[in-house]
Amino acid sequence: MKGKVLKFDTDTRAGLIEDHRGAEFPFSEDQVASSQDIRAGDEVNFRPKGSKKGPFASQIVLVQSGRNSAATG
Repeated sequence: MKGKVLKFDTDTRAGLIEDHRGAEFPFSEDQVASSQDIRAGDEVNFRPKGSKKGPFASQIVLVQSGRNSAATG
């Protein structure tokens, strides 16, 4: 499922992803499969999972960084 990182706290190493319908999925850094740092604004693919505490995001992979950076070519 595609989503966008709404927030990521570098102190707690936890964040929140919003999918295309507006549903929110909390996650922790250990659910990030890519080697790049995840930040607010990043586009990601993830697998929604459920637990007794509710839904959460797992198997998170960075698709496109939401950060402004110089284009390399």
